[in-house]
Amino acid sequence: MNITIREVSMDDYEDLCIIYEELDEYHRDNHPELFVKPDNIPRAKEYLSEIIEDNTKTIIVAESESKVLGFAECYILKSSSFPVIKRREWVQLDNIAVKREYQNHHIGALLLNKVFEWTKSKEINRIELKVYSFNANAASFYSNKGFKELNKTMYLDL
Repeated sequence: MNITIREVSMDDYEDLCIIYEELDEYHRDNHPELFVKPDNIPRAKEYLSEIIEDNTKTIIVAESESKVLGFAECYILKSSSFPVIKRREWVQLDNIAVKREYQNHHIGALLLNKVFEWTKSKEINRIELKVYSFNANAASFYSNKGFKELNKTMYLDL
């Protein structure tokens, strides 16, 4: 399979919605108290166009035979100006998602490598991400790529 890794375009919208729906369903199944099915489309076209127009955000797609197989979504964040917090900026990796039938074909690794390149092109030297506890495959993937645990979010339902 010949895979091209590139930045997103508006032409990718329909393919992205299919992958977002898979991703969203996975989260709804594991945390229905947090996630709901949208009334119509997983993401509005405006959401994608805003990312394309903003040079502090990107979506990188993996494509084969004119079909998007997966994507990585990230953006630049800056620390607050709180006195004990070191001033810094980093890339927040929001998602890497690959269509179910194409998982375990190293597409996630190709996307992550492009995220590394994009981060370096912005002269930033840190990437952070969050992984839900139920997503052991993602946690293992990132761990194997050198990511370290920074913190845990805990909750208590009353």
